[in-house]
Amino acid sequence: MESAPRYGACPVCGENATLKCGSCKREFYCDKSHQSQDWPRHKSTCGGWEIGRDPALGRHLLATRDLTPGDVILSEVPLVWGPSTHANQRVCVGCGKRCDDVDARCGGCCWPVCRPDCGGLSDKKRHQLECAFLAHARIVPRCEVLLVIRILILWRTKSRRWTSLAKLQNHVESRGPGTEAHDEVLSVNQHLGPLLSMASDCKDILPMICGLIDVNALETAPPEGSVAIYENASLLEHCCIANTRHSFRVDDKGRPRITVYAVTSIKKGEHLSTMYTHALWSTRVRREHLLATKYFACRCKRCADSTELGTHLGTLNCPCKNGLMLPNDPLNLNTDWSCDACPGIVTSTEVAELMDRLEQEVTEVMKQATKHTLSDLLSRLTVLLHPGHQHCISVSHSLMQLLPATDPRKSELCKRVMDTVSRLDPYGARLALYTAVTLRELATCPGEDKRAHLARAASLLKAEPPNSPGERLLRLIEVEL
Repeated sequence: MESAPRYGACPVCGENATLKCGSCKREFYCDKSHQSQDWPRHKSTCGGWEIGRDPALGRHLLATRDLTPGDVILSEVPLVWGPSTHANQRVCVGCGKRCDDVDARCGGCCWPVCRPDCGGLSDKKRHQLECAFLAHARIVPRCEVLLVIRILILWRTKSRRWTSLAKLQNHVESRGPGTEAHDEVLSVNQHLGPLLSMASDCKDILPMICGLIDVNALETAPPEGSVAIYENASLLEHCCIANTRHSFRVDDKGRPRITVYAVTSIKKGEHLSTMYTHALWSTRVRREHLLATKYFACRCKRCADSTELGTHLGTLNCPCKNGLMLPNDPLNLNTDWSCDACPGIVTSTEVAELMDRLEQEVTEVMKQATKHTLSDLLSRLTVLLHPGHQHCISVSHSLMQLLPATDPRKSELCKRVMDTVSRLDPYGARLALYTAVTLRELATCPGEDKRAHLARAASLLKAEPPNSPGERLLRLIEVEL
C-alpha cells in the first residue's frame, strides 16, 4: 500500500493543511471548524475506497465498504488542468472556458482570455505564476501546449503536486521513436523552442509529461475543451461495463472538481472501474484503441464474448446467407473469423480492410446525411453486417431522428438501438444522452407509452452538466412531460 501523505489541500479554503480526517486518513483540514463545515460533503466518501497494488494492474481503487447505486465514492480537485493537447479551440488561460469568438488577451503574457478581467487571471497559485513564465519565454500562444507548460512549472518548482503526478503511469518506455506519441513529443519540443533554450533540462522530462497527460487526463465538462489529471480518480481502472460514472463542476476557485458515483451495487473489496473508450465501438476497435493509447489489452467479460453480450456489435453476415461470421478468439487481434453455419473463414486482415472501407463510407454519408442517403446506406450495410453492428447502429440512430413517426421503420430502429444500449450501458453511465434521444424518438411512435419513455429519458439526463446538450435536452423533455 501507498505511504500516507503528511499534508494536503483543505477542501474548504484550499490552503495547505496537516489536520487529517481520523477515519479515512485522506482529507486534510486547517482546523476543526473547516472539518465540521466540510462533513456534509465528506461523509458520503469517507472510508469508501482505498488504493490497492497489483504486479500486472499497478495501483488501483478498491471499495472498502458495500456501495449502492448513487453513492458518492470520491470527490476531488485536479492536480493540474488545462486545454486538451489534441484540441485546436481557443481556451481562456484564466478560467478554462472556450473563447473561440473572443479577441481578448491577458495583459501580462498575451495568451487568450474570455475577458480582460477574468477572475482566473488573479489566481496567485495558477495563472500569476505561469503568466510571468510565459511572458519571459515569449512562446507563441497555442492552447494545446498550455497543459504541458503547467506541468513543467510544477516540475521545476518541485511542487507537491508534481510528486503526486510522478506516481501515475506514463508508459514512457512504450512511446519511443517510431510511435505517434514520440512524434507528438517532437512537435511539442518544436513549439516550446524558446522555453527549452532557456531551460535545456526541460527537454528530458517532456516525454514523461506527455505520457502523463495521454494516459491519465480526463476530458472535463465543465469547462468544455479542458482536460484534468486527478490524484485518485486517475487510478480508476478500465472495464467495458464499468461500475462507476463521474461528473464535473467548477468550484469557487475555478477548478473542475470531479465526483465519482457508484452506478450499481459494489461489494467491499471489489475493484472500482470506469471506461476509457467509446461504449459503442466494437471489440476490435476498442482493444486496438486501448493498446495504442493506454498500453494494455482489455480481457473483460464483454471483450471475451464473440457476440459482445448478444449485441453483435462487430458481427458480419456470411456470404452463405445462413450464418454469421464471428471471431474464433475475440481476445486475439489476429484471429480468423468463422461462419457459425458453414465452413467459411476470413482472416483478421480481411475483416480490418472491410471495416476500414465501410467506416470511410459511413463517415462520408454522415457529412451530408438525409433520410434517403441514410436509408440507402443502411440497406447496403445490412447486406454485409449484422443489423446490430457498430456501423448499422450509428446509421440507425441518425436515421430514426429523420423518419416521421408514422414510418414503421422508426419504431423498429429505436427498439434495436435501445436493445443495444441496454446491454452495453445497463446503468446509464456512458450513453445517457444517446439513450435519451432514442427514447424521445420512440415516444413519438404510435402505440408507445409516451410519458414513460420521456420520464425515463429525463431520469438519465439528471446528471448532465449545466448548459450541455444533455441538460438542454432535459429542459425540453421536462416541458414535453
